Amino acid sequence: MTPKKRIGIKVLWIIGIIGLLGICGWIGLNAFSWLAWQLPSPAGTRGIALADLDGDGDLDAFLANGRNEAIEPNTVLFNDGDGRFHDSGQQLGDAGTIAVILRDFDDDDDFDALVSNDWGTYLEYFWNDGRGQFQRGQFVSIPTRRDEFFVGTWRFAAADLNADTRVDLFLVGCCGGGIHDGTDGWTPLNAHNSVWLSGDDGLPRNSGQVLGLGSSEAVGLDDLDGDGDLDAFTADSLYLDDIGEPVAYIPNAVWLNDGSGFFTDSGQRLGSQRSYAVALGDLDGDGDFDAFVGNRGSDEIWWNDGQGQFSFGEQTFGDDLTRYVFLADLDLDGDLDAFLGSDKQGRIWLNDGRGHFSQSRQRLNYSARHAVTLGDVNGDGAMDIVAGKLDSVLVWLNDGAGRFR
Repeated sequence: MTPKKRIGIKVLWIIGIIGLLGICGWIGLNAFSWLAWQLPSPAGTRGIALADLDGDGDLDAFLANGRNEAIEPNTVLFNDGDGRFHDSGQQLGDAGTIAVILRDFDDDDDFDALVSNDWGTYLEYFWNDGRGQFQRGQFVSIPTRRDEFFVGTWRFAAADLNADTRVDLFLVGCCGGGIHDGTDGWTPLNAHNSVWLSGDDGLPRNSGQVLGLGSSEAVGLDDLDGDGDLDAFTADSLYLDDIGEPVAYIPNAVWLNDGSGFFTDSGQRLGSQRSYAVALGDLDGDGDFDAFVGNRGSDEIWWNDGQGQFSFGEQTFGDDLTRYVFLADLDLDGDLDAFLGSDKQGRIWLNDGRGHFSQSRQRLNYSARHAVTLGDVNGDGAMDIVAGKLDSVLVWLNDGAGRFR
């Protein structure tokens, strides 16, 4: 065999080995990806709410815990008054939940819990005995437009929507699913928003209103048009086409209340991104309620003209996926500042009183398994930040100047 032939054979062997390694690498990478896709991601807390649950004068925490492969029951953590929490030992529910609100639904002067399950089919009450011990209560089913099974999420805001002093609900539904007809047909089930008004027993029931044609992730309630009742600003999401695929972002919407809890569409379509959160407050000191919207992308302010008509603000904020927006006077200077939270990090934006915000250097880090909220957990008059995860919390205490430790 000549030297040239030997060199040619060696080259072919090298090429073959490289090719084999490439194929093995491709198989290994895809196998790893398939395995990673198959392995369950850890469940975490999907919602957190603060209230005085045990009647001792400080804010306790109710954690709405989500499911993955395993069920994570909801938990209650008691505050010692200084912002230190301990697990009450309660394990509440067996379906996995996505959102919670704390209100006195049964008119016995304590805070009960209402949660939505993360398959989007029902709400569930947990009754408080006044000492922070909860007993499982009613299930309330959430019908879809077609009275068929809905896969998605429901979040809500609670307030008196019809001036009868009782707690009502504004529900927003996100995303959806669909039903195959056994062949190639597919019926999409887009979510819709609805209003639930309380009866004489204090329990909200679906009023039958169908608001919107797509999906919403969050809602804020306030008097947007200055007529004395509570209107709704919805942070809107995706619409499904006739084969169940997401096809378009739906602009945010404003729904005006007639005072009796009946809402009509204002006709406004605000924004062009997928929105995940909204908070309402007077950001520029002109006496009406503006909207701070958290998006997949840059967050936005929408200015209210006092009559419920909104215009886009020039300042935008970051480019993360913002899941949490809270407005509060964090530095105690008399105006509303903003806390913006992504899946793993919170950011503070301080207001100059005229609606222009500057970003604090602080970054508050937590995990994607945490849910975040604000409240004065140590009783010093300043709003603190709490991130809950299953049976524990992270707490950042505010020094009164908007600095957190």
